[in-house]
Amino acid sequence: MSHSSSIPTTTRRISSFLLSLLVIAGTWTATRRLEAANDKGDPDLLKALQQFSGVLSKVESSYATEVDSTELVESAVRGLLRTLDPHSSFFTASDYSKLQEEQEGQYYGLGILIRPVVPGSGRVVVVEPPSPGTPAYKVGLQPGDVIFRVDGEPIDEWVYPDEVISRIKGPKGTRVRISVQRPGEAAPIELEVERDAIPLYTIKHVFHLKPGVGYIRIERFGSTTGKELREALDQLGEKELGGLVLDLRNNPGGSLREAIAVSDRFLKRDQVIVKTLSREGDTQPYRAPEGREQLYPMVVLINRHSASGSEIVAGALQDHDRALLLGATTFGKALVQTVFSLPGERGLALTTGRYHTPSGRLIQRPFQPGFYDYLYGNGDVAPALNQVFLTDSGRPVYGGGGIRPDVEEKIDRYTPFAANVNRKNLFYKFAGILIRGEVEGEKRFEHSLDELRELSTKELEGLKQELAVSEEGATLGKFRQFLEGEGLEFRNEDFAESRHQLANRLQQEVFLVLFGETEGMKVQVRIDNQVQKALELLPRARALLER
Repeated sequence: MSHSSSIPTTTRRISSFLLSLLVIAGTWTATRRLEAANDKGDPDLLKALQQFSGVLSKVESSYATEVDSTELVESAVRGLLRTLDPHSSFFTASDYSKLQEEQEGQYYGLGILIRPVVPGSGRVVVVEPPSPGTPAYKVGLQPGDVIFRVDGEPIDEWVYPDEVISRIKGPKGTRVRISVQRPGEAAPIELEVERDAIPLYTIKHVFHLKPGVGYIRIERFGSTTGKELREALDQLGEKELGGLVLDLRNNPGGSLREAIAVSDRFLKRDQVIVKTLSREGDTQPYRAPEGREQLYPMVVLINRHSASGSEIVAGALQDHDRALLLGATTFGKALVQTVFSLPGERGLALTTGRYHTPSGRLIQRPFQPGFYDYLYGNGDVAPALNQVFLTDSGRPVYGGGGIRPDVEEKIDRYTPFAANVNRKNLFYKFAGILIRGEVEGEKRFEHSLDELRELSTKELEGLKQELAVSEEGATLGKFRQFLEGEGLEFRNEDFAESRHQLANRLQQEVFLVLFGETEGMKVQVRIDNQVQKALELLPRARALLER
């Protein structure tokens, strides 16, 4: 959880050591580094620096091959931080640049959503219509366009996403040449695109699940999340809302300030949102500065991958009985991470405190039995049942192991067969040939992107009805024939068991390509059992409010 503050005295000593390490491979001499340690009057630190400097010198002079001293030092810094906790992190220049992009809420590039044509390959496909005004929109990039060369270089062997995306992005005003293969066009299309600022939205999906009930999914907490939430609620017509499903699943956290802004929108003014506890034992409460504008029942979706800022929001809404929580116990990360800038455009995220919910619950999960199990262990970690706290209405809640939902509901996974089809990218491939009219008996989709934007809401809804993929319809039968033609081996019962998921996933892909990511999400939530359960729980959430 990023959090800005001045460097405390207790942290300054560690930071000095880190800075000393970082410049070992730079301009300072070993003598100057040791003098700095000696000036502190700390014989243990002096000895440690002497040992480190001696080891580095031996490696530089005697190792079997030439080494990069900077990489060695950076590895040493990472090793130092690993002895503290799993979340204190050192950022190289490129990592720190990515972190700043997320915090600033924008990057410089083309404004396209891409994915590899074949998993593991560099060649990528544009998967949704570019937003108006973006560089990609201005040059006419379309869904289904396959980018296969960048600045004249074939990208098939490039690493996705790091190498591909880093070569497409770049400083504002610079240009990049991309070669595109467009379905239905024989010759490649050559485009030169001028990079520009692209906003990094943290709320991508906002729509009504049914009349009067809204759905908002927050991907993470960035610098604009609070503003995006206000706009999302305005879009839904907050004054008329009869209920809201707030989706925080797989949200890893981010800005503390924006997590507070989100909580503030739903709580009463001056209610405590979260408390921080420092190593000195000082408690700092963060309160709702403005408070809610409207009151309506809420269900918040959480899972094992909801962490940090997500847990702050979920914990605050649960403690104040503002919402029912549905899903699975959250990750259990509640460390105050202070981000410091270091020389050489590097950065350091250091743990400087811990978060507690308004009732006093510690969200943080224990690091034991080990960091690996903490980070990658499967399944939910049960909160400590002996750490009992009470919500505003007196409901018991538990601390020490993430945020536990009021109603546990496991997500329905894809069948093994449907998951295999998805993994091989065959939904996307069939959707493309279906839209182009290359499937026997299916008509070609004739609307251009500009024409789609001109359609009225009624016309657009009618078009979506025409493109619906049903479980018993002919389109799904042709999809089966396509899968057989692709050499996919399966049994009749595999296909029969998966019909519902196959039809839904195929329609998702068609809508994603033609209408954008949110329209694909609207299709997806129809078979999302947790979202559907949330709709059932809204009356219970209303009763909770009335208490």
